[in-house]
Amino acid sequence: ERYKGIPLRTEANLVFNNPAVAIEIGLLEVLRFHVEEKGVDVNRRFWNGFNSDDRDMRNDLLIRLALFRGDIDILDFLLSVDGFDFTSMNEVENDEQEHDLIVNCFAYRLSRVNERCFEAFIRHPKVNVDALDRQGRTPLCIALGLLHRFTSRDDDLFAPTSAETNGLAGRILVLLEVGANPHALDASGSISMIEYARPAQGRHTGRHWRSIVQKMEEMSISSAGEQ
Repeated sequence: ERYKGIPLRTEANLVFNNPAVAIEIGLLEVLRFHVEEKGVDVNRRFWNGFNSDDRDMRNDLLIRLALFRGDIDILDFLLSVDGFDFTSMNEVENDEQEHDLIVNCFAYRLSRVNERCFEAFIRHPKVNVDALDRQGRTPLCIALGLLHRFTSRDDDLFAPTSAETNGLAGRILVLLEVGANPHALDASGSISMIEYARPAQGRHTGRHWRSIVQKMEEMSISSAGEQ
């Protein structure tokens, strides 16, 4: 009776047997049924072949699928589930998926990450904004590297839209706002993020970098004053 409103369709068996498909369609109550009544483990991966041509999305974490679908209610539900393991987001199934979930917010098809979902996720108190990927890079390191590529004219094959560039710069500012360390080093340990960002202010797209460096400088001053 609780699920009477769900439309009958040829995919019904998939929906009720696979929570990833419920997320893809946007059926929160079915997802809730999977978790609360069937006892589905929200930390495992599920096949998601329904309505998806992207092979990377066909065997993935529910939380990541929710992020890229952009359903804030589904995301909030998953983040609230008792036993949700935030460290499981750093695990990979194969070498092709080497980034943890937080890094994927920047490195994997940025335009597909809903703004509200991104902020809800990144501001969650259990999310480690300085988590490291396999190469020893923080999300801030990944994001700044991606912004460099977005704002550089050296790569003719890579042409992000202005909306994507603005969106990435905005996400970096949110990262800093929630406490990402501007003095974290890159994977080689040779340069800090603030040192990496400073020279970029003079480029043709320096306005993005200037706001980021300004935020980093403010954080550095504030941190020095607290010591």
